[in-house]
Amino acid sequence: MSRYDVVIAGAGVNALSCGALLTKYGLKVCLVERNPWVGGGAVTREVTEPGFKHDLFGSSHVWIQANQDFKDLLEPELVKHGLKYIPSTDHITGHPDKSGGPGIVIYKDIDKTVESIAQYSKADAQKYRDVYDHFDAVKDGFVKAFFSPPSAPSTTMRALETSKEGLQRLQEFNLSARAWVEYNFENDFVKSVMLNWALAPQILPEQEGAGQSFYIMIPAIHVYGQAIPEGGSQELPNAMVRYIEASGGRVITGATVEEIIIEDGEARGLKLHSGEAILADRAVVSSLEPKQTFLKLCGEDKLEPDFAGAVKRFSFGKVTICRMHLALSEPPAFLNGDDMSQCSFHRIVDSMPQMMQQYADISLGKPPQDPFLWSACWTLLDPTRAPDGKHTLIFDTYVPNWLADGRKWEDIAEDYAHNVLLKKLQQYAPNINKDTILGEYIETKESLEQANLSFVDGTTNGGERIAAQLGAFRPLPGYAHYRSPFKGLYMTGPHCHPGGGISAGGTVAGNVMLEDFGLKPKSN
Repeated sequence: MSRYDVVIAGAGVNALSCGALLTKYGLKVCLVERNPWVGGGAVTREVTEPGFKHDLFGSSHVWIQANQDFKDLLEPELVKHGLKYIPSTDHITGHPDKSGGPGIVIYKDIDKTVESIAQYSKADAQKYRDVYDHFDAVKDGFVKAFFSPPSAPSTTMRALETSKEGLQRLQEFNLSARAWVEYNFENDFVKSVMLNWALAPQILPEQEGAGQSFYIMIPAIHVYGQAIPEGGSQELPNAMVRYIEASGGRVITGATVEEIIIEDGEARGLKLHSGEAILADRAVVSSLEPKQTFLKLCGEDKLEPDFAGAVKRFSFGKVTICRMHLALSEPPAFLNGDDMSQCSFHRIVDSMPQMMQQYADISLGKPPQDPFLWSACWTLLDPTRAPDGKHTLIFDTYVPNWLADGRKWEDIAEDYAHNVLLKKLQQYAPNINKDTILGEYIETKESLEQANLSFVDGTTNGGERIAAQLGAFRPLPGYAHYRSPFKGLYMTGPHCHPGGGISAGGTVAGNVMLEDFGLKPKSN
């Protein structure tokens, strides 16, 4: 039996960033991870050929660049323990166009980006700039809201409802993603690019309330940029482990949590499958999704019926991915030319009708036959991820996590990856073929579930991003401030605000705990 100030179930990026922040304030922390590796959704492995490092799940490190607690308090410590971020200083995202147009490149520089969009529509380019300009007025508020416990649902409405302009903006905020792009842009290709971008958090195109996300996603990429850790996404959690352990904490891998020890309504520690108990003097944190945390590890018999019912109703959604990893002898050469090919990251979409058909297929449990693609050749930024002169490539699309004909994704994955995903990529980058492909690995719903128990039904975003599960409702009404019904039991993870993505959002839960412990002043 061992004791620490805080014991954490799970060792993903959120759990580790929570633990690292507590460590920064002098607390001794122990994290327990079921897998032999740490990282949760930030895992890097050689799955195709030796020497080729692939980010299996989370890959793009955008939102973490906006997390001031991470940047100011944690990153300087993590740099000492081997973390090195490589920024995209110019080309960030390429949107190739197979119809003969030049395609659109999103640069770090807003002026160059506007010029790229203007090749399709000057009016659309101006609208893009208007959205960017709006961010300057809301940036500080966004960062505070994103990396703080959620405000009351009426907060935004109260702030905007007192003026005509505010009401107009509030109307836009309540539009679906599809309606927002139809409302604001005129060119079909520009519309498809904007819609594809907006749906990245696995929201649905007709889902109301998504309009406000455009006023964050579009400008944030120019303000904060995109960066990747040298050596792979896993170098971020690895550095956090080294920092925690160098400061007297402990990270245990290959150990399954069997029970969150609850005595007299208070969390006391974790019991492992081995029988070992790890006790907590101040608090226990679960970074596991709510159903594991409460129904399994705490025990439904300890829950109030209303709370247990709310946990059971928590929705993970119906969208998963089919992903292909390739080891390559050369990087993709896009038909739109050198500027497009210089981008390490691409969103590949043909048109609005194509996207709407894909989501219709998803709703019917059918594998989309003409999907958009997400693609990343990170070795263009980070050559250490492959042998000299060689490259890695990730590309995937959204698919239903259930199939109407009763098949499993693992049964059809090879055929789908080769005859749908790869053929789609070749329409844009025909040099990715049998002559340049050195090895491959295919990820499906089933392999996702096996890799991480929180990837429920192959979903990777911590829970469906619908209005009823965002902000003050995430993960559950009345429990959005990272505390649970049990004294001393806190929550962190993508099922909590601010949601999925690599943001080191565990710092938010960490701050709540530090305030509760009296180690940090209460925030306003």
